[in-house]
Amino acid sequence: MNTQISLIMVDMGGVLALHTDSTMEYSLLKEFGLEQYRSFSELDPSLPLLLQEHSKSVIDEKEMWRLFTEKTHSEVPSYEGSLWGKYFSPTLDKAMETLLRELKEKGYRIICATNTEPAHYAYHRKNNQYALFDAVYASCVMGHAKPERAFFTHILEQEQVTGEQVFFIDDYLENCNAASEVRINAHHFQDVVMLRQTLNGIGIL
Repeated sequence: MNTQISLIMVDMGGVLALHTDSTMEYSLLKEFGLEQYRSFSELDPSLPLLLQEHSKSVIDEKEMWRLFTEKTHSEVPSYEGSLWGKYFSPTLDKAMETLLRELKEKGYRIICATNTEPAHYAYHRKNNQYALFDAVYASCVMGHAKPERAFFTHILEQEQVTGEQVFFIDDYLENCNAASEVRINAHHFQDVVMLRQTLNGIGIL
């Protein structure tokens, strides 16, 4: 076991959960009659910021769709329940699950650090997809979202560790860079094979 790193911090979507927002967004855009766009950001560059506000629970989903219509002049169809959760049904990457279990067996604390909206958070909880983690830090509960510095410092404070004691895995380079600013060891995730090689190289595996 690496004597300095004691905590493994893992992103959910794109790392453990086999899901990308762009695929879900395209399904919604087709439903809205906007199939010429592949993602919300392509439709309107300000929409990712709107989604981030919802992921921090600053605005609820109803308000998010109201602002979506205001910005894009596109009507959102009525839907009973969460429209944002309608096309959300990810499975977990088995190879990544296996790796995280190996790390737990070696004595590392494994936590989830995720940007997620209430509907997606509820889906993961209902389907027991957070079961591997010793703790879950979700933006919709914390009120902070990656790549904000406060997202990372909040977790460090709660876990009572320094950045040097943490190994962070995320599929967005921007989030990795932000984590590095508070001295967290960050790995830009591309696949499990490369991650294993990195962990072996620094003596964690």
